[in-house]
Amino acid sequence: MNLESITGIRHGLQDCRRDGLTQFFNEFMTVLIAEGYTFEDLLDAITSWVALNPELEDVVKHLEDAEQKMRLFRSQSSV
Repeated sequence: MNLESITGIRHGLQDCRRDGLTQFFNEFMTVLIAEGYTFEDLLDAITSWVALNPELEDVVKHLEDAEQKMRLFRSQSSV
């Protein structure tokens, strides 16, 4: 098998993995919403998990900003 074939297989596997994770996430969010959670709650939980690694401080800031923007969007769209 040549390098081009191996690279093609790897890209195909990455696409399948991403598609599977997207499907899982859609179903997961359906369950969370049914239980009364919001996407912002999930972002908050992910932010807390990422914050366990001090080297990812910039990522934490971006996640916090995203959570605030989602809350603002949700509050404006419910008016």
